[in-house]
Amino acid sequence: MHQRKRGYVGTVIDGKKLAELANDIYKLQYHDPVLCTMDDYLLLELTETDAFGDPKIALICNEGVGWIQDEYGTIEVPTNVGSMGRMQGRVHIGIDVIKSHMTDTTKEVADYIRTFGGRLDDNCALWQSKMGIKQDA
Repeated sequence: MHQRKRGYVGTVIDGKKLAELANDIYKLQYHDPVLCTMDDYLLLELTETDAFGDPKIALICNEGVGWIQDEYGTIEVPTNVGSMGRMQGRVHIGIDVIKSHMTDTTKEVADYIRTFGGRLDDNCALWQSKMGIKQDA
């Protein structure tokens, strides 16, 4: 296992509240949807900017797999649908709506991503390479 860098901080997104929103979307799209659940995600501010010059936003799960906002200002958010999350679904959710589900909790990317082998360490390093270091005020 590699020593993970410190100073890269994201904000926890409430997965339960985001799942409620995703389920509302599913109910509008499907006659009898299988409702989903979501774990918390970590919202990251990237150094890459959008067309307006604002930092792009990404969501990552605790394995360091993540999704970056698209050109429409949405993220295709994965949802675990059905028993044991066997079927994967996705919903497009706007950045402002995602940000409205931020908690007051921040986490170091190095601590948020699980430690289990080189792949997760590589995922951590990949996301850190897309971010700026948060300096304490």
